[in-house]
Amino acid sequence: MPDKISHFELPVKDVNNSKKFYSKVFGWKFTKAPMPDFEYWLIDTGSKEVHGGLYKKDDPKQGPVNYASVKSLDASLKKFTSAGGKVVVPKQEIPDVGWVAIGADPEGNAIGFWQDKPKQNSRKRKTSRR
Repeated sequence: MPDKISHFELPVKDVNNSKKFYSKVFGWKFTKAPMPDFEYWLIDTGSKEVHGGLYKKDDPKQGPVNYASVKSLDASLKKFTSAGGKVVVPKQEIPDVGWVAIGADPEGNAIGFWQDKPKQNSRKRKTSRR
């Protein structure tokens, strides 16, 4: 099965106006992410499969980035670079959530990679009493 786009990011000049705009146009809902050093707004698109993020851009050349969910970030980055892509933001852990990296395709377009952290088995093992 091919990797799917699961997340997108919108860097914007004016966060409040952009939140109002996208809420009015698409009905998206925004929740501030608990990030201590970065103002990042999670976007609820109404889809269980595609989510987004919105943040204040710090470079006028920044554009939207789409993220593909991959099973193995390391293997995907290896395929990406061997096909001619360049890694521009190396693999980084998002604590308790997963790993992310951003590359540029041969045309210079940004593409993100996302790997979920494996879910912990919530069942507790039964131990025998002796």
